[in-house]
Amino acid sequence: MLVVVLVALAFDDGGYFPPAFLAGGVAVFVALAVLLVLRLPRFELITHALVALGALAAFAAWIGLSSAWSPMPDQATVDFQRALFYVGLFALALMAAGTGRHVSLLPWAALVVCCIVVGDGLIARLRPDLIEGAGDVTRLAGFRLEHPFGYWNTFGGMAAFGTVLAAGLAADPRAKDWARALAAGVAVPLAVAMYLSLSRGSWLALMVGGVVLVVLTPYRFSALITGALVGAAATICLLRLSALDALVDDPAAGSGQLSQGKSFTPLLLLMGIAAASAQLVVARVRQSTGMQLAADEFRRRMLLPLTGVVLLAGIVGYAMTSTQVEGGSAKALEDAGDWVDRQWDDFLLTSTYSVSGTERLTSSRGTRSDLYRVAWQGFEGHPLWGDGAGGFEWRWYQEREVQEDTREPHSLWLGTLGELGAVGLALLVAFLAAVGVGAARGLRRPAGLRRAETAAVAAASVVWLAHASADWDWEMPAFTGTALLAMAAVLPAGRSRRRRRRATA
Repeated sequence: MLVVVLVALAFDDGGYFPPAFLAGGVAVFVALAVLLVLRLPRFELITHALVALGALAAFAAWIGLSSAWSPMPDQATVDFQRALFYVGLFALALMAAGTGRHVSLLPWAALVVCCIVVGDGLIARLRPDLIEGAGDVTRLAGFRLEHPFGYWNTFGGMAAFGTVLAAGLAADPRAKDWARALAAGVAVPLAVAMYLSLSRGSWLALMVGGVVLVVLTPYRFSALITGALVGAAATICLLRLSALDALVDDPAAGSGQLSQGKSFTPLLLLMGIAAASAQLVVARVRQSTGMQLAADEFRRRMLLPLTGVVLLAGIVGYAMTSTQVEGGSAKALEDAGDWVDRQWDDFLLTSTYSVSGTERLTSSRGTRSDLYRVAWQGFEGHPLWGDGAGGFEWRWYQEREVQEDTREPHSLWLGTLGELGAVGLALLVAFLAAVGVGAARGLRRPAGLRRAETAAVAAASVVWLAHASADWDWEMPAFTGTALLAMAAVLPAGRSRRRRRRATA
């Protein structure tokens, strides 16, 4: 049911508008009511799950209460209704996690949502004849891939979320071979779709999530191999895309979008199958005792000598070309420093003008700095309770330095501080901390998910959090709801009431 609700929201502008998330909320709370009437499920949530749910509910209540001092009480009510939907969805996801017997289905359910939604957008780009009107150039988005959300950054964020989640599940050596292969295979088109959104924040979130995955997983070597397989396949696709302007920058370029889409699709499918096949081979090698012993023996005997050879070659090469290397390194460092300085200056120099096409990925120009400045002013004006939910829009039109119409500060943290003050931020942090503690416990002592699965979900959740830190993902229930669905899986499993009664008898 949760998958159906989230997919339906995604195809209704990401669930941004009230009719969409109100309908989703009705479905979720009706399901919860039915479960309560039937006295299902027959288990009790333990402390960390209750703390997370309670903190999220308190955060929603604070949003609703802020309508009393918000300059835009109607918008505060809308924000409260959206937050209530998140509470209901998260509660239903916790119930679906149950005592842990079927909790592994939740990460896969979140991945299914990503594949359906992002896959539809990718098909719309490659085969516009199949999904009519979904790949048109718009005044605001240009040709950035945004279907079905209607917002390219959210599309890119969800694609990055799915890529890291899929890679993490594929890297789990205790999972079934076919599941690992399937996850590696779908990670390739997810990564390609993320690129087509031309979302800078999505690239940063993807990199952060990838690092977190490698750090958290107990099988780092397996994660690195999976990352290399998926990364190599995706890189080949992106290199090919660099020559297909009609799929990236302008649908009328070259032979046209449809023609280039038809020529690129076989390569994308081939690379997805190649990544899946390679992952399957890796999984089979690990399961074969003889091959695993041979691999371990190779690493034991040859890793140190090979490392020494590589280091020696590097030292000799450096000694022979030290002057050129040092000069080139100094020049490269100087150029890199200049580039960082230019990006910082562009970020601070607020402008509604932004470069288009692939040039966006190497430019920080935009209006973010002014948005953040105004949101911070809301916090400075009322440090404890903020301007009230919806108050950013009111303050923006009073304090802005650029003529841009917007309702959102494009940052979960600064938006919460500006509209809900320190109290609101503390409640949000309490929710995220409870989820984080649950993930940490799961990594040490699995209660439902395996350790590698917990690492995959935690890394994907970090992708959502990193992306939401620089955009308005909280206002897009399809994306945030999918992240909440995955987060519920890392919390400790519920305890059976029947067992508890026997224990106390």
